[in-house]
Amino acid sequence: MAGDKTQEKAPANIHKSSLSIRDGIEIRSIQVCHRDKVLEFLRSHYYLEEPLTIGSDPKEQDPEDEKFNMSQISHGTCLMALNEERIVGVLISGPKSSNEADHLFEDAERFGPTKWGTALKILACAERDSNVYVRYNVLKALHIHILAVDAKLRGRAIGASLIEEIKKLGRQLLYPLLTLDCTSYYSAKLCERLHMDLVNVIKYEDYLDKEGKPIFKPPPPHQFLKTFATRL
Repeated sequence: MAGDKTQEKAPANIHKSSLSIRDGIEIRSIQVCHRDKVLEFLRSHYYLEEPLTIGSDPKEQDPEDEKFNMSQISHGTCLMALNEERIVGVLISGPKSSNEADHLFEDAERFGPTKWGTALKILACAERDSNVYVRYNVLKALHIHILAVDAKLRGRAIGASLIEEIKKLGRQLLYPLLTLDCTSYYSAKLCERLHMDLVNVIKYEDYLDKEGKPIFKPPPPHQFLKTFATRL
Protein backbone atom coordinates (compact mmCIF):
# COMPACT_ATOMS: atom_id res chain seq x y z
CA MET A 1 0.00 0.00 0.00
CA ALA A 2 2.25 2.79 -1.21
CA GLY A 3 2.91 5.35 -3.92
CA ASP A 4 5.00 5.29 -7.06
CA LYS A 5 8.00 3.00 -6.91
CA THR A 6 11.41 2.74 -8.53
CA GLN A 7 11.80 -0.74 -9.95
CA GLU A 8 14.64 -2.91 -8.67
CA LYS A 9 15.64 -6.01 -10.63
CA ALA A 10 16.02 -9.36 -8.90
CA PRO A 11 19.13 -11.49 -9.46
CA ALA A 12 18.85 -13.56 -12.62
CA ASN A 13 18.67 -16.89 -10.78
CA ILE A 14 15.88 -15.93 -8.40
CA HIS A 15 13.03 -17.00 -10.69
CA LYS A 16 14.57 -20.32 -11.73
CA SER A 17 14.35 -22.41 -8.57
CA SER A 18 13.00 -22.67 -5.05
CA LEU A 19 14.48 -20.32 -2.50
CA SER A 20 13.98 -22.85 0.31
CA ILE A 21 12.15 -26.03 1.28
CA ARG A 22 11.30 -26.74 4.92
CA ASP A 23 8.83 -29.22 6.42
CA GLY A 24 7.16 -29.70 3.06
CA ILE A 25 6.75 -25.96 2.51
CA GLU A 26 8.53 -24.60 -0.55
CA ILE A 27 9.19 -20.87 -0.99
CA ARG A 28 9.47 -19.46 -4.49
CA SER A 29 9.65 -16.03 -6.06
CA ILE A 30 6.34 -14.85 -7.51
CA GLN A 31 6.42 -14.22 -11.25
CA VAL A 32 3.96 -12.22 -13.32
CA CYS A 33 2.44 -15.46 -14.64
CA HIS A 34 1.37 -16.30 -11.08
CA ARG A 35 -0.63 -13.09 -10.70
CA ASP A 36 -4.13 -14.55 -10.97
CA LYS A 37 -3.48 -17.42 -8.56
CA VAL A 38 -1.83 -15.08 -6.06
CA LEU A 39 -4.74 -12.65 -6.24
CA GLU A 40 -7.21 -15.49 -5.78
CA PHE A 41 -5.29 -16.57 -2.67
CA LEU A 42 -5.28 -13.05 -1.23
CA ARG A 43 -9.02 -12.67 -1.80
CA SER A 44 -9.60 -15.83 0.25
CA HIS A 45 -6.89 -15.58 2.91
CA TYR A 46 -6.00 -11.90 3.31
CA TYR A 47 -8.64 -9.34 2.44
CA LEU A 48 -11.43 -11.12 4.34
CA GLU A 49 -9.46 -10.57 7.58
CA GLU A 50 -7.30 -7.47 6.92
CA PRO A 51 -8.24 -4.83 9.56
CA LEU A 52 -8.20 -1.74 7.31
CA THR A 53 -10.40 -3.59 4.82
CA ILE A 54 -12.98 -5.01 7.20
CA GLY A 55 -12.75 -2.06 9.60
CA SER A 56 -14.26 0.46 7.17
CA ASP A 57 -17.11 0.60 4.67
CA PRO A 58 -17.58 -0.95 2.23
CA LYS A 59 -16.16 -4.16 3.74
CA GLU A 60 -14.68 -5.31 0.42
CA GLN A 61 -11.24 -4.24 -0.79
CA ASP A 62 -10.94 -1.43 -3.33
CA PRO A 63 -9.89 -2.62 -6.84
CA GLU A 64 -7.08 -0.04 -6.66
CA ASP A 65 -5.76 -1.87 -3.60
CA GLU A 66 -5.50 -5.11 -5.56
CA LYS A 67 -4.04 -3.30 -8.56
CA PHE A 68 -1.28 -1.75 -6.48
CA ASN A 69 -0.30 -4.95 -4.71
CA MET A 70 -0.18 -6.94 -7.92
CA SER A 71 2.02 -4.25 -9.48
CA GLN A 72 4.72 -5.09 -6.93
CA ILE A 73 5.34 -8.47 -8.57
CA SER A 74 7.37 -6.79 -11.30
CA HIS A 75 10.00 -5.74 -8.74
CA GLY A 76 11.04 -9.36 -8.17
CA THR A 77 10.62 -9.03 -4.40
CA CYS A 78 7.40 -10.99 -3.86
CA LEU A 79 7.37 -14.54 -2.49
CA MET A 80 4.93 -17.41 -2.16
CA ALA A 81 4.94 -20.50 0.01
CA LEU A 82 3.65 -23.72 -1.54
CA ASN A 83 2.58 -27.07 -0.15
CA GLU A 84 2.36 -29.71 -2.87
CA GLU A 85 2.17 -26.92 -5.49
CA ARG A 86 -0.73 -25.19 -3.68
CA ILE A 87 -0.19 -21.61 -2.50
CA VAL A 88 -0.36 -21.47 1.30
CA GLY A 89 1.37 -18.16 1.96
CA VAL A 90 2.15 -14.91 0.16
CA LEU A 91 4.50 -12.01 0.87
CA ILE A 92 4.17 -8.89 -1.27
CA SER A 93 7.00 -6.35 -0.99
CA GLY A 94 8.58 -3.55 -2.96
CA PRO A 95 11.09 -0.71 -2.78
CA LYS A 96 10.55 2.66 -1.16
CA SER A 97 12.75 5.72 -0.70
CA SER A 98 12.98 8.73 1.60
CA ASN A 99 10.19 10.60 -0.23
CA GLU A 100 7.71 7.76 0.31
CA ALA A 101 5.50 9.68 2.74
CA ASP A 102 5.13 12.50 0.21
CA HIS A 103 4.08 10.00 -2.48
CA LEU A 104 1.56 8.42 -0.15
CA PHE A 105 -0.03 11.71 0.84
CA GLU A 106 -0.19 12.75 -2.81
CA ASP A 107 -1.86 9.47 -3.78
CA ALA A 108 -4.26 9.73 -0.83
CA GLU A 109 -5.29 13.17 -2.06
CA ARG A 110 -5.67 11.91 -5.63
CA PHE A 111 -7.92 9.02 -4.62
CA GLY A 112 -9.84 11.21 -2.19
CA PRO A 113 -12.49 9.72 0.13
CA THR A 114 -12.45 6.32 -1.59
CA LYS A 115 -11.61 3.25 0.48
CA TRP A 116 -8.14 3.12 -1.12
CA GLY A 117 -7.54 6.84 -0.56
CA THR A 118 -8.52 6.50 3.10
CA ALA A 119 -6.16 3.55 3.60
CA LEU A 120 -3.32 5.40 1.89
CA LYS A 121 -3.72 8.34 4.24
CA ILE A 122 -3.24 6.35 7.45
CA LEU A 123 -0.30 4.53 5.84
CA ALA A 124 1.17 7.92 4.88
CA CYS A 125 0.90 9.03 8.51
CA ALA A 126 2.66 5.83 9.63
CA GLU A 127 5.40 6.37 7.04
CA ARG A 128 5.92 10.00 8.03
CA ASP A 129 5.94 9.38 11.77
CA SER A 130 8.17 6.29 11.70
CA ASN A 131 10.76 8.29 9.69
CA VAL A 132 13.00 5.26 9.25
CA TYR A 133 15.36 7.06 6.86
CA VAL A 134 16.56 9.42 9.58
CA ARG A 135 16.24 6.84 12.35
CA TYR A 136 18.46 4.32 10.54
CA ASN A 137 20.41 6.73 8.32
CA VAL A 138 19.35 5.05 5.06
CA LEU A 139 18.12 6.34 1.69
CA LYS A 140 15.90 3.40 0.74
CA ALA A 141 14.21 0.34 2.19
CA LEU A 142 12.36 -2.80 1.16
CA HIS A 143 8.78 -2.64 2.44
CA ILE A 144 6.44 -5.58 3.04
CA HIS A 145 2.91 -4.63 1.96
CA ILE A 146 1.21 -7.98 2.54
CA LEU A 147 1.94 -11.09 4.58
CA ALA A 148 -0.80 -13.72 4.35
CA VAL A 149 -0.97 -17.39 5.33
CA ASP A 150 -3.66 -20.01 4.72
CA ALA A 151 -5.64 -20.24 7.99
CA LYS A 152 -5.53 -24.05 7.88
CA LEU A 153 -1.73 -24.03 8.02
CA ARG A 154 -1.09 -21.28 10.54
CA GLY A 155 1.22 -22.29 13.35
CA ARG A 156 3.76 -23.88 10.99
CA ALA A 157 6.02 -20.78 10.87
CA ILE A 158 5.16 -20.06 7.23
CA GLY A 159 4.94 -16.32 7.84
CA ALA A 160 8.26 -16.30 9.67
CA SER A 161 9.88 -18.31 6.87
CA LEU A 162 8.63 -15.85 4.26
CA ILE A 163 10.08 -12.94 6.23
CA GLU A 164 13.41 -14.70 6.65
CA GLU A 165 13.58 -15.36 2.89
CA ILE A 166 12.73 -11.76 1.98
CA LYS A 167 15.46 -10.60 4.35
CA LYS A 168 17.95 -12.76 2.46
CA LEU A 169 16.73 -11.44 -0.87
CA GLY A 170 16.82 -7.87 0.41
CA ARG A 171 20.47 -8.29 1.36
CA GLN A 172 21.25 -9.68 -2.11
CA LEU A 173 19.61 -6.60 -3.64
CA LEU A 174 21.60 -4.33 -1.28
CA TYR A 175 18.68 -2.96 0.68
CA PRO A 176 19.88 -1.69 4.07
CA LEU A 177 16.48 -1.97 5.78
CA LEU A 178 13.25 -4.00 5.79
CA THR A 179 10.01 -2.41 7.02
CA LEU A 180 6.43 -3.57 7.58
CA ASP A 181 3.17 -1.86 8.56
CA CYS A 182 1.22 -4.35 10.69
CA THR A 183 -2.47 -3.53 10.54
CA SER A 184 -3.20 -6.83 12.31
CA TYR A 185 -2.61 -7.86 15.92
CA TYR A 186 -1.25 -11.20 14.73
CA SER A 187 1.29 -9.86 12.23
CA ALA A 188 2.54 -7.45 14.90
CA LYS A 189 3.02 -10.35 17.31
CA LEU A 190 5.04 -12.17 14.64
CA CYS A 191 7.32 -9.16 14.16
CA GLU A 192 7.83 -8.98 17.91
CA ARG A 193 8.81 -12.66 18.00
CA LEU A 194 11.29 -11.99 15.19
CA HIS A 195 12.80 -9.16 17.27
CA MET A 196 12.06 -6.45 14.73
CA ASP A 197 12.16 -2.85 15.98
CA LEU A 198 8.82 -1.19 16.74
CA VAL A 199 9.16 2.30 15.25
CA ASN A 200 5.61 3.70 15.27
CA VAL A 201 2.14 3.00 16.66
CA ILE A 202 -1.24 4.39 15.59
CA LYS A 203 -4.22 3.43 17.76
CA TYR A 204 -7.28 2.99 15.56
CA GLU A 205 -9.66 4.57 18.07
CA ASP A 206 -7.47 7.70 18.12
CA TYR A 207 -7.33 8.05 14.32
CA LEU A 208 -10.38 10.24 13.77
CA ASP A 209 -12.34 11.89 10.97
CA LYS A 210 -13.37 15.56 10.91
CA GLU A 211 -16.35 14.77 13.13
CA GLY A 212 -14.13 13.17 15.76
CA LYS A 213 -15.18 9.60 14.99
CA PRO A 214 -12.79 6.67 14.40
CA ILE A 215 -12.21 6.07 10.69
CA PHE A 216 -11.27 2.41 11.12
CA LYS A 217 -13.20 0.14 13.48
CA PRO A 218 -11.77 -3.37 13.02
CA PRO A 219 -12.96 -6.18 15.30
CA PRO A 220 -10.92 -7.29 18.34
CA PRO A 221 -8.11 -7.98 18.90
CA HIS A 222 -6.99 -5.46 16.26
CA GLN A 223 -6.37 -2.12 17.98
CA PHE A 224 -3.21 -0.70 16.43
CA LEU A 225 -1.34 -0.12 13.20
CA LYS A 226 2.26 -0.87 14.20
CA THR A 227 5.27 -0.17 12.01
CA PHE A 228 8.32 -2.40 12.38
CA ALA A 229 11.80 -2.24 10.88
CA THR A 230 14.97 -4.33 10.88
CA ARG A 231 18.40 -3.75 9.41
CA LEU A 232 19.52 -6.10 6.66
